[in-house]
Amino acid sequence: MVLNYHNARLKGLLPIGFSKNAKPPYPILHFGVGGFHRSHQAWALQQLLNKHPAKFSNWGITGVNVMPQDLAFVKALRAQDGLYFVQRYAPEGTQTTELITTIKEILHVAEDYDTILQRIASPETKIISFTITEGGYNVDLSQNRFIWETSTVQEDLKKQGIPKTVFRILAEGLKLRKEACDEGIVLLSCDNVQHNGDVLRLALLEFLHRYDSSMIDWVQQKAAFIKTMVDRITPVTTPQQKNDLLQQVDIQDNCLVVCEDFFQWVIEEHPALADFPLQEMGATLVDDVAPFEEMKLRLLNGGHSLTGLLGDALGYDRIHTAIKDTGIHSVYMHYCNKEVIPTLSFINGVHYNDYVEQLVARFGNPMINDSTARIISGSTDKLPKFVLPVIWDQLRQNSPQIRIGVFILAAWYYYLDREFKKNQMREVQDQHRDLLMQLFSEPGWEASMFMDRVPMLHSIKDAPIVRELFLQYVNDFLSREARAVIHQLLQQV
Repeated sequence: MVLNYHNARLKGLLPIGFSKNAKPPYPILHFGVGGFHRSHQAWALQQLLNKHPAKFSNWGITGVNVMPQDLAFVKALRAQDGLYFVQRYAPEGTQTTELITTIKEILHVAEDYDTILQRIASPETKIISFTITEGGYNVDLSQNRFIWETSTVQEDLKKQGIPKTVFRILAEGLKLRKEACDEGIVLLSCDNVQHNGDVLRLALLEFLHRYDSSMIDWVQQKAAFIKTMVDRITPVTTPQQKNDLLQQVDIQDNCLVVCEDFFQWVIEEHPALADFPLQEMGATLVDDVAPFEEMKLRLLNGGHSLTGLLGDALGYDRIHTAIKDTGIHSVYMHYCNKEVIPTLSFINGVHYNDYVEQLVARFGNPMINDSTARIISGSTDKLPKFVLPVIWDQLRQNSPQIRIGVFILAAWYYYLDREFKKNQMREVQDQHRDLLMQLFSEPGWEASMFMDRVPMLHSIKDAPIVRELFLQYVNDFLSREARAVIHQLLQQV
């Protein structure tokens, strides 16, 4: 029995007070309906509907996907009438299974472009939200510039055929909105990108300069670009997990989402959000999202990189087993307490030591089953955002504490060196893999050249103490057993 409205009703699975009478347009239109959106924002809206089914009976989400490879998923979710289960796992193993009914409509630009434009233009649509990944914004964050050279952008500037980017869809949809109702709109970025609302504003306004400059003033006056911080570990659902759910509820869900129990959604307070019950959805509204972003990026994401790289060095293939290694756990705790936390801003009501303990429990959640390989992937993008800022801030201090931060970089080099020697980095997942391969293939290549030749590390290459420690740790990794190197580090810190 496949999941859909009819079968869910037969099984008695629909939430109390559920109504199918709501008709589009819905208050929220979301670009990028993937696993994370469905475990996070769509799940959060379900909590509101469960509390107040009558009051918010017309609330729902119109999901929009743009990438060609997402069409199969759109059809699968549509076949399930937008219904899917979220299975949440607490670190101690407690499982909670919930049916989510909030995605009332799922569209794809290849098949439903006119409908998407109508939804954007409708005054009933109040929020357009985004989880399009960092790459979807098409912004070089290091230089704060829109990347015009991207082929999809160049295609969209021709104003022909089906749009390839979110920006052309917004340009045309918002123009229709201006003509149809002239009502303002909230643009809510929910991607793991620092200052994500500002990045979205930059990308859209830059695109409009060449696509339709007549819309710039209207967007600046009528669109509220809101910054957020989001957090819920949501790995890719496995076939086994889908089979387990089938045994549990006797219904086949081809769009199951599995995630951790932890949930966090921090949103910048803004007058445009005054009428939205975001706090009842579990969100925290704050004056400034930036300190929360720093906390997450440096402690969680940076900690993930540390755990993944050291775990891989010691032969672990899963994060939850790596963090339970006494050596890795000790390095992580030292890193957080001595190097990262001193660089963080004060947040009222947040106790960083408690947050770190919570992260250790989250990393150790066996049901998340996250791989060290996935965490290591894309390190040329991750480490400059998660680890280097900690090193920079520490270098400004009289007695900088940077040993473990540099140790993470050395562990990354050690990983690349092993992968190169094993099979020419065949399994390395990184958008700059070709550059890394080219460097390690050069005659006479050695670690002393790494910081000079990898552009992402240029910001710290001129700090003598960083170079000294980096070469020391790389040489240790290359000449000794990894566990002994980690043990030696712990004696030094």
